[in-house]
Formats: sequence, C-alpha cells, structure tokens
Amino acid sequence: MNKEVSIRQMMYMYIFITLSSILREIPFALAREADRSGYLSPLWSTAALIPLAGVILLLIKAYPGLNIYEIMVHLTGKFLAKVFILAYLLWFMLILAARVNIYSLSLQFTLMPKTRSDFFMAVMIIMVFYALAKGIKTVFRFSEFILGPIVLLIAVLFVCAFTRLRADYLFPVSIAKLPSSIMASKSVIASGGIIIIALFFADKYGISVTKQQKRRLLYAILFFVLLTFVVTLFTFGVTGALSAASFPFPFYITVKSISFFNVFERFEVLVALICMLSDFLSICVLGVLILRCIGWLFNAKQELIFAVPVTMIIFYLTYFISSTQFEYDYIYNTLMLNLSLIFQYALPFFLALLSLGSGRRLKKPY
Repeated sequence: MNKEVSIRQMMYMYIFITLSSILREIPFALAREADRSGYLSPLWSTAALIPLAGVILLLIKAYPGLNIYEIMVHLTGKFLAKVFILAYLLWFMLILAARVNIYSLSLQFTLMPKTRSDFFMAVMIIMVFYALAKGIKTVFRFSEFILGPIVLLIAVLFVCAFTRLRADYLFPVSIAKLPSSIMASKSVIASGGIIIIALFFADKYGISVTKQQKRRLLYAILFFVLLTFVVTLFTFGVTGALSAASFPFPFYITVKSISFFNVFERFEVLVALICMLSDFLSICVLGVLILRCIGWLFNAKQELIFAVPVTMIIFYLTYFISSTQFEYDYIYNTLMLNLSLIFQYALPFFLALLSLGSGRRLKKPY
C-alpha cells in the first residue's frame, strides 16, 4: 500500500501546529499561573506526554493499518465508537473555532490592529480551501519543508537574545512555588497532547511501521518540550514574568527588543508570520479531522460535500466562543484545557487499557 502520510511527516506537522501555542499562549499562561517558576513547567509535562506517546505506539503496534475509529469499533463496538467520534467531532470544532479566533486576535494585536476580524477569517478560509484542494499529502509536505528554516530562525532569535537574559528574572525559584509550576504545566500538557492526531491518520501510514519511525514520535515530544522550555525561559528572562503575565503575546513583546548584531530588526513581524503559518496548518489539519469524523459517523465516502456547511458553522461558532482576548482567555482556561485533558489523555488511555485487557490484535485487510 502506498503511504499517503508518513510518521516522519506527522511528527513535523505536530511540531509545526504547536508552534503558535508555544510562542503565543503557553508563556502567557505559565506566567499568570506560576509566576517566575513557570519556565520549569514544560519539564514537568514530560510525566504526562511520554506515557501518552507510549499509549499511541501501543495502539499503532496492536492495530497496524487501522485508524482510531476502526480501533474503537473493535474494542467497544460500533455504537460506542460513533458516540466517541461524535464527541471528538464536537471537540475538534471547538478547537478549530478557537484557533480561528486567536489567529484573528493575534493579527489585530500585532500587525493590523485596525482591521476587522472578518477580513482575517475570509483570508484564512480561502487559504485553507486552496490547500485542502491540493490534498492532505501536500499540506503535510509543506510543513516538512518549511519547519527547518523556521526552527533556524527561532535559534537565531535565541542567540541574539542571550545577552539580554536577566538572572534576577529567573532566580531564585522558591520551593514554595514548585507546586504552582507543576499545576501550571497543564497548559503545556494540553498543547502537547495534540499528538493524538497520529491515531486519526494511522491508516495513512501503511501496515509496516518500523522501530525507527516509532522513535520519531518520542523525539518529536522531547523536541516540543525543549522548545517550550527555551521559549518560556527567554520570555521570562528578557521580559520578566510579571510583564509576560500582562500581555496576551509576551514572546512578541520580547522579540521587539532583539536585533541581529545591531543590523536587522523587526524580528517580531517574522514571529507573527510564524504563528500565522502555524495557525493555517492547524486549521487545515483540524478541518481534515472534522471531515473524517463526519465520514465515519455517516459512513460517507465523499466527506468534502460537508466542507461548506462545516465552514459556516465554524464561522458563527467563532463569534459565539469569544470576540475579545479576555473572553478567549476565560474560555481557554475554564473549558478548552479541561476538555483537552479528557480527549487527549483519558480516552486514549481507556482504549489502551481495553486493548491490553482484550489481547486482540487485528490487521486491516488490503
């Protein structure tokens, strides 16, 4: 069977779609919840992310060539599988609407403060429809080719900002604050848990999945944790935790003070564009996942016929979720984080326990 998507491409996509959260949302959330000790939170998140990687690998190994819906059908029956997929569908739609919303709010906060959000949404819809018309393989290859230069750019930013780090913004970390940093790691865990999309595309890998490919999933998670730690460290070290907690995009404020050997400036524009690209790919992937869930629910062979109705629902859902940064922050902290823990951790661990208990090993016929 020809592979439509490889695990390597999936891992590149995982890093790419989490970039906007790493650069924009996580430092802000950690600064508010854990103050100066928040830059330690990404390290604690490995206690949840690595077991999640183990669960994903267990299910891929036990059911090679099957996606998460087919695994659910074998473990729980078709009725419960459709109930779970319906829940995932609603959750993906909520995430997609929130992603469109924060994409618009971020551009208003950074590059185009006087432009209405309707314009940003319309541009994004056109871009997503054009990308998906080219096929999911093209979207994954785009992330594979462009991620390297973006990571290199971020590395240059860190080198340029190194001399601006202030030790008094980072140390000392009080032992009394460590529990707060552990609790604050929920934001990192929720963002990194999107790695479960690997199960939704598992039928695209082909039956044969090598040990080297499986290790890449673990490497991607470790890279996510490292990048989150470094971004948060530099944000707190240059701007300070107090200032980072006062702005919805503190890394953008941090980069405004950086120049490349006193020659090149305006790096913050590039950071905003990186987040825009990350949001674009996130919306593309979430759109594909929503259409796949609809196809599984209704046994539809042509999911694209639902693209226009889904787009209209997301458009109005975006306004229902929030219209300001304050409303978005409230929804994100009270609803989306907790739902993410359920759908990204509780349900996959439940499937893994059922798989271990049943001992069933199946292959998809080709």
